[in-house]
Amino acid sequence: MEGKKSFVLYTDQREIFEELSDEDAGKLIKHIFSYVNDENPQTDDKFIKLAFIPIKTQLKRDLKMWDEKKHLRSEAGKKGGLAKASNARNDLANPSNATNDLANLAVNVNGNVNVNDNVNVNGNVTKQISANALFSLNDIFNDFKKEKPLKRPYIERMAHVHSTDNATIEKLFEKWAILKEGENMTIAKAENSFNLYLANNLKNNKPAEKPKSRNIFAEMYEEELKKQSNQ
Repeated sequence: MEGKKSFVLYTDQREIFEELSDEDAGKLIKHIFSYVNDENPQTDDKFIKLAFIPIKTQLKRDLKMWDEKKHLRSEAGKKGGLAKASNARNDLANPSNATNDLANLAVNVNGNVNVNDNVNVNGNVTKQISANALFSLNDIFNDFKKEKPLKRPYIERMAHVHSTDNATIEKLFEKWAILKEGENMTIAKAENSFNLYLANNLKNNKPAEKPKSRNIFAEMYEEELKKQSNQ
């Protein structure tokens, strides 16, 4: 995260830390600081890995938005500088227009670049869903199955992380949804909560081991030896 002097942790990520022991929570926050300082931290602790996944995703999302805002502001500054230079040349010929032109320039820049919830550049508006938007469990499930830009669906990613299949993850989601019945939450909070549920419950959903195959000939040989010893 080169160039950034700060980062954001969200209040709905508190649940992640509450589910961890004090020791693991300390490990996680150290892991986060190491990551945002570009130290490429590594850990063999499965719980820290799982707890860090949604936080890392949000950090990347925030960094992307920060880069976009930085780019937009830079472009607006360049356009403003060119316009001022052009106006300055015109003002040499007609000084009385200088004040009005500079005022209009400020209005145009502020009107064309809006980097809050929507991005509005020269009249083209791109809607962005707020990170604090609340969704029903059904909408969250549909979001988890949806492919996103440069990202496999969440269900597939969790199946890969836990070395299982999509059907198992979906069944566990149904059980988790029963516990959360009636709740609306952000996508980030849902991912945090479901990640911990997977970590605590997948160990109970491992496929049963296949019974060892019988060696009939070995059994016949042992039976024959028993008969001979009894004679």
